[in-house]
Amino acid sequence: MQSFTNVLPSKLSIRLLLIVLVISTGITFLTSSVLLYSDYLKDLKVIEENQKRIKEVDLKELTLDLWEFDWPKVELKLQGILNYPEIDYAYVVLNGGERVAKGDPKRHISSEVVDYSLLYKQKELGILYIQINYGYVYDRVLEKGISILLTQFFNTFLVSILIMILVHRLITRHLHTLANLTHNLSFDSNDKTTFELERNYVQDELQAVTDALNEMKSELYEELEQRSKVEMELLSEREQLATLNSDLEDKVDERTTDLKKSNDELSIALTNVNSMVLQLQNTQKELIIKEKMLATGGMVVGLAHELNTPLGVCKTSVSAISDYVHQMHQAIDSGRLSKESFINHLSSINTLAKMSEDSIDRISAMISTFKELSVQEDVIDSVETINIEELLRYCNDWAGANLRGGLTIHCQCPAGLTIETFKGSIFKVIQSLMENASLHAFQVDQAGNIYLKAQLSSDNKILFSIEDDGVGIAQAEQARIFEPFYTTKRNEGGLGLGLNIIYNIVTQALGGTIACKDSEYGGCCFEVSLPPKLTNTDSFERQPL
Repeated sequence: MQSFTNVLPSKLSIRLLLIVLVISTGITFLTSSVLLYSDYLKDLKVIEENQKRIKEVDLKELTLDLWEFDWPKVELKLQGILNYPEIDYAYVVLNGGERVAKGDPKRHISSEVVDYSLLYKQKELGILYIQINYGYVYDRVLEKGISILLTQFFNTFLVSILIMILVHRLITRHLHTLANLTHNLSFDSNDKTTFELERNYVQDELQAVTDALNEMKSELYEELEQRSKVEMELLSEREQLATLNSDLEDKVDERTTDLKKSNDELSIALTNVNSMVLQLQNTQKELIIKEKMLATGGMVVGLAHELNTPLGVCKTSVSAISDYVHQMHQAIDSGRLSKESFINHLSSINTLAKMSEDSIDRISAMISTFKELSVQEDVIDSVETINIEELLRYCNDWAGANLRGGLTIHCQCPAGLTIETFKGSIFKVIQSLMENASLHAFQVDQAGNIYLKAQLSSDNKILFSIEDDGVGIAQAEQARIFEPFYTTKRNEGGLGLGLNIIYNIVTQALGGTIACKDSEYGGCCFEVSLPPKLTNTDSFERQPL
């Protein structure tokens, strides 16, 4: 039997040893990972069950102890909560600010703080905070993983050594003998020796290899005779290979041309994508503006600001009236009420009542204006096919009858241009924008011009523009002009709701967009873009916006 030193130099044995080690280590790692992960999930489940037990049992008992002001039991209960291995700190913060704590307040990297409300008969007594440390779970998994890997690696290494010795004894030493015999193989036709192994004859794979080598040796001489024939066949195959290479080059050129064409198409598609990105960005800006217009926070602030003054007047007047009435009662009771004093009191009460009545009328007028913030009107507007040229002519007639003198209306529209939308709503938009220009663009009794234009835009939308040659609107104000309660004439009674109402009608009822910019005539320009045919009309007619 060969010594152990003859085993180690065997390359095949060493390779087999390494393969067995690698495969066994990989399998051990996978199985260990599955087991460790399973243990990890079990530990997490235990933590969840402990939290559930705290919530269902300990929390109720702790709440009852707090209600009874039994502080020793509270501290004992917190100490009991610390008995859970994953909890290293627990404290209670009462509503009054008192604090009871147990455990280590130092927070670890893997810690998590959970809070529970302490409720007794629907009344919150305080909050229980629990600091859960998951570090012990990770430490257990790590220690167990290292132990398993070291144990399995040691066992696998010993088994691999034993396998290597057995393989060398039964296989590799005979393969080494066959390799030496093959290396010394002679092609002399007189060489009649055969391969023999130094062992008892056993019909196995090694013996099959030995017999095959002996047969190969006898047949090798015949193979040499056919070598020239094979060389000729190889030359023919080389010629075929050259032809195939030429065909392959042609295919490569063809594929290169196709690839260049695909790159060109991809470049065009990329350009289209960039265009779509710009369009999406513009759409995003419009959505942001719409969300800003619909923000109820600004609405509430403006509403409170506008109603506060008349309500304050009413409150002050009512309080003063109450004082006068009280004074009159005192004068009557004391018998000192004169006719002149009675008339003066009644005059003051009448004046204060008139002030309250005026303030209430102002509040009523503001509420009527607030109602217009809803696009849905009392009478359902109908969708009609409208001749825009006739619509602008009708708006011109309305302006002549309702707007102040000194204004000249100019209408411009291609003949035959139509739109299918809510007739009343679109008229209200144009009417309100003309009225806005009349009130804000010009000084009192100042002459001016208002331009009404309609055209078909490049994106197949109907584009209305209402422009003037008045004072215009500053750039900073243009960005906020559609916000509710934003006005530059608040001291003159303006509420700042007119353009916000118009914005809601255009964007919600008519499905379009509205923008404010400088006019080419020196004043302000409002552009309203509407679809030529309104869709989803049922939702606009029946549902509040």
